[in-house]
Amino acid sequence: MQGVRLQERQKRLLELLEESGSSLHVLLARLTLREDAAEDLMGELFLKLSQSSGLDRARNRDAYARKTAINLAFDWRRKQKHCNVSLEEKVAESAAGEAVVDELIRREELSEVLDAIGRLNKASRNSVIMRYIDDKSYDYIAEQLQMTPHHIRALCHRARQGLIHMLNRTRSVHSGKGSGDV
Repeated sequence: MQGVRLQERQKRLLELLEESGSSLHVLLARLTLREDAAEDLMGELFLKLSQSSGLDRARNRDAYARKTAINLAFDWRRKQKHCNVSLEEKVAESAAGEAVVDELIRREELSEVLDAIGRLNKASRNSVIMRYIDDKSYDYIAEQLQMTPHHIRALCHRARQGLIHMLNRTRSVHSGKGSGDV
């Protein structure tokens, strides 16, 4: 009996991989800003899903997998923050010129935005990621998160305002404006 359940679970997991694997990989790559990390996290995601009873109970397996992927990506980002090499060290090591500097600045800015998204509550974070990173409709997100489209619009709006506030505050602290300097 348990062998049959295990086979059913594996079958559902393979179906999920076939249906959503590529979009989950793209999501992980966007959230980590690294293809190699996305590959590793895909393996971790499907291992986690294969061991989770939550997938069996989930009404929407795709939504469950997407939420799990988002959580894994932000856990990965938190761990990476502790081992990050500074932007200046990366520039000093590179002799490739201005294009490398521009790319590093772009990545640093994206990283700031993703860090701010990571500080949102889970519902807001999932909504913002699905809407602005995955480019999903409010109706789709509402269905995935079991909310109304109106609620999702409001969550996204409030989250965007919060992100703008967080990013402005972060930039003013880095520029010295928020530290009491005149």
